[in-house]
Amino acid sequence: MRSLAMLQRAFREATHSPAQAARLFGETASGISAYANNILFNRVDALAEAFPVVKQLVGDEFFNAMALAAAKAQPSQSGNLNLYGAGFAAFVADFPPAQSLPYLADAARVDWLGHCAYYAVDHAPFDPARLATLDADAQSALCFELGPAVGLMTSAWPVASLWRAHQPEDSPDYNDFPSPDQGGERVLVWRDARRRVRVMRLLPAEFAFLDACQRQQPLTEALECALDADMDFDLGLSLQRWINDQVIVNYHERVTP
Repeated sequence: MRSLAMLQRAFREATHSPAQAARLFGETASGISAYANNILFNRVDALAEAFPVVKQLVGDEFFNAMALAAAKAQPSQSGNLNLYGAGFAAFVADFPPAQSLPYLADAARVDWLGHCAYYAVDHAPFDPARLATLDADAQSALCFELGPAVGLMTSAWPVASLWRAHQPEDSPDYNDFPSPDQGGERVLVWRDARRRVRVMRLLPAEFAFLDACQRQQPLTEALECALDADMDFDLGLSLQRWINDQVIVNYHERVTP
């Protein structure tokens, strides 16, 4: 007699393979196959929701075929379909019909960062007045913290520009539409105070500073990274903007051994 755990494992395997369903469940396999199809198409719908720019770039027919292939190859690890899609960009990178679109996988990474930003937990805004309570030595050793809705990435393709070009409020004129081969970009993704997902390309010094913050480097080292990229980096102006935009949401003092 099968244990409950064995039955659950067999059912999970059957929902991914009609052959397994027939072997394990015999006459009831057709019902399981119908259930499995519902699962697959729920995943396809979840991918369409999470990767809207990728879908616009390739069109509905291509996207649906690619998403169905991904849904078959990548089972969900959670009952929450908002969490489904973390492996889609890697799947796109290896998907043979997409090889003629080498920027597509990075476009998917931007979409996923935006999806994660939208569903990220809320964080209280940063109070810059707190910095005034620290002396100069403490300020130089503090580590700025990026918000839970913040994502950073680099790409050999202009994926931030492509993302923005596919937003209704940012659509450029046809003659200004970004070309995929116009060069790479450093990308910042976040959710602003109005709960809108925002994507922008960063200058080298801006990316270097935020990347150092994400790696929990203290202010002095983060600033050094930025100035190595551009000696004209304006720390005060950048901090004001990132705090207002809820990119930087907190800080902690680095504990030295």
